[in-house]
Amino acid sequence: MVNESTFQGVKIRYLVLWIILFFIVMTGLILASHSLLKGAEWSVAYGLLFYALISYWMLRNFRKINLDYSRFIGHIPINYNWLFLLTIVFAVILFSLGMNELTHFIISTIDPGILGEIPRTSLFYTPQDTPLAPFMNLLDFLTGVIAAPIVEELLFRGVMLHRFTFKLGLKKAILTSSIIFGLLHADFIGAFVFGMVMCILYIKTGTLIIPIIGHMLNNLLAYGMQMLSNINQQNSALVSSTPHPNIGVAAFLLIVAGMIILYFLYRNWPRAYWNPPYFQQDYQGVQENYYY
Repeated sequence: MVNESTFQGVKIRYLVLWIILFFIVMTGLILASHSLLKGAEWSVAYGLLFYALISYWMLRNFRKINLDYSRFIGHIPINYNWLFLLTIVFAVILFSLGMNELTHFIISTIDPGILGEIPRTSLFYTPQDTPLAPFMNLLDFLTGVIAAPIVEELLFRGVMLHRFTFKLGLKKAILTSSIIFGLLHADFIGAFVFGMVMCILYIKTGTLIIPIIGHMLNNLLAYGMQMLSNINQQNSALVSSTPHPNIGVAAFLLIVAGMIILYFLYRNWPRAYWNPPYFQQDYQGVQENYYY
């Protein structure tokens, strides 16, 4: 193992303290100035500042441990199978949609009227939300599709994967970093699965660029689906106020997407002698079962 002690100086618990302090400060600012900025504007500012904070924390630690950025980020493999990347990302999205449908079905079974009481959310702001709706939507889009994938992949698949590998071993590091990633998202199971897939892609290719692009594709497709959903609702003459989850759709999505994801994880789950890219001798990625 090469440079195995590089990430020893990175203390994840300090980041947790930073985030807690950030939440406290931002909550205070929102309460103190709610009359100055609308909720939509605060929401966008919140996201931008949150990722700026994480980026600053990472840069401070990268300087402290004298990180080799070329080794850490890596290079895109020659003749990479981009169709495969799109396929596995799309499978994860379908899996998340299936989990969402299943969750709604379970909730509606317990209490049929509860889904109608949950306000429908949209990724897009309207003039009713803020007079700066177009600008806020643009900033929100750039944050979600560009900033979030870059920062989150650097943190979870880059920093945390190597830090936890040093402490726990590679397999447990994949699970631990993916669990933390899932806990920070509304769809825990979908995000957890996505985190594991991105970890494997990083390990197999030796570059963070591939999971970053995969993450961007995931978020871009999510935005596209939300846009289509909004258009469909606007063009529909009769839109029920209460969603009607379909267990058949949920089962189909979970089975089809789940089989693809399970096959991918089974074929590419780390062997005992594998290391994360920064710890590999040639840091070019693991060559076995390269794309599947």
